[in-house]
Amino acid sequence: MKPMYQELSFLPANYINVYKEDLPHFVVPWHYHPEIEIMYIIEGTGTRFVGDSVEAYDEGDICMIGSNLPHEWRNVDNKACPRAFCYCLFIQKELFSTGLFNFPEMRHLYGLVERADRGIKFCGKTRTELGVLVQEYVKEEKSAAKIAKLILILEVMATTDEYELLSGTGYAMQNVNTHVYERLDKVCQYIHKNFSEPIRLEEVASLAGLTPNSFCRYFKKRMRKTFIQYLNEIRIGHAKKLLIEGRETIATLSMESGFNNVSNFIAQFKRSTNMLPSEYQRIYHKRNVNGKIS
Repeated sequence: MKPMYQELSFLPANYINVYKEDLPHFVVPWHYHPEIEIMYIIEGTGTRFVGDSVEAYDEGDICMIGSNLPHEWRNVDNKACPRAFCYCLFIQKELFSTGLFNFPEMRHLYGLVERADRGIKFCGKTRTELGVLVQEYVKEEKSAAKIAKLILILEVMATTDEYELLSGTGYAMQNVNTHVYERLDKVCQYIHKNFSEPIRLEEVASLAGLTPNSFCRYFKKRMRKTFIQYLNEIRIGHAKKLLIEGRETIATLSMESGFNNVSNFIAQFKRSTNMLPSEYQRIYHKRNVNGKIS
């Protein structure tokens, strides 16, 4: 699948443009554009494709995508992904050649731009901090204050060590392996549609046209995690949504998320979040009550 060039319809005089998307599905397929993109997921879960990286994403996911790096966020039409709600900041790369960014105090931001050529996923406390900053930037109406907030966002991104580079070293757009992408996409789509049911390794291996052993090696090499790890990420992501909504008991939501018993669900959830499901639900509810999440 060759990435599609996307021409963004913003004012050419603006170095930074903001786009808010709130739809049942992300509508832009595998694509690239010259603008640097900061993508913040407010609501929705699914699969994130960046270069040769394929990972699950969930609420709060925030990434920086470099100029002309192919990418796609894809949610699936099922109970796990009912909405695609995000803020996107599109930054013209020429911004970093302007006088403001030529000050010695700003030179370290060039390293951030270089890292973004592989795609950057922010983690931990930095992910939360950046989510708040992006929302503040979008809501800010004063031009000078907006620029100050953008510089703060870039400063946090440039100085944190809580990040992961997404695409492999030496990745280039012209080297996109169509067969690899489509094969992984087929597997990921199947997982997203069937995660609440038992999924046998033999089933997904056959989708990729591989034996189970070959599929396990293939999946881990390209996804940088095992098939079971990825499947559990999808299931935990759905469980988080149910916990936030607060409509189900722990026993019920564990079954709806694809876990065969409550003890296994709690163990997997704690391994993923360092919290018990009840703690996660309580913390999220408290943050909503205090108005810290919009």
